[in-house]
Amino acid sequence: MTEEASHNQAPQSEASQNQINLNYDAAQDRILIRASEGGKEYRAWWTRRLALRIHTLFGEHTFPTVNNASHLQSEQQQSLGDLEKQGAVQQADFSTPYQEDASHYPLGEEGILVQRIDIKTEGKIVKIIMLPADGEGMTLSLPPGQRYSFEHMLQRVMTAAEWVSAAAQDSAGSPQAPRIAH
Repeated sequence: MTEEASHNQAPQSEASQNQINLNYDAAQDRILIRASEGGKEYRAWWTRRLALRIHTLFGEHTFPTVNNASHLQSEQQQSLGDLEKQGAVQQADFSTPYQEDASHYPLGEEGILVQRIDIKTEGKIVKIIMLPADGEGMTLSLPPGQRYSFEHMLQRVMTAAEWVSAAAQDSAGSPQAPRIAH
């Protein structure tokens, strides 16, 4: 079984287009994350344990939203974030296939096996820093709209892998926390 989710960003220049792809590999029981930029493709593998930790973190942690909402109470900020996520996911381009035209693989064609992830915020940008046991790692810098798309892709791939159940919808149309499968 292979589940794939891709997200296309608007091109930074006419020569390059940024894309992120998450793909579940059943034979390895891992998720392959590919990020391309200007003819380069970075690849990183997440184990189930690591993916479940990050998935839980996305559900529990409040990350910056598009709108400055520091004056709102915590539950109001969460509701604003849910609305922004819903809008960002609806506007994201998940239909364009991932472009397999990279000519350079800075982390090797096989990629790295991620041992540790650090997540930092700089303003409204969330940085997901993926580090192997040794050697060079990879960082995804995601503004809120792209972070929402990344979370959505991770949910879809983990559901297809049967690592989590599909997110249920509550009466307001907001996803509830998914049940983690064993």
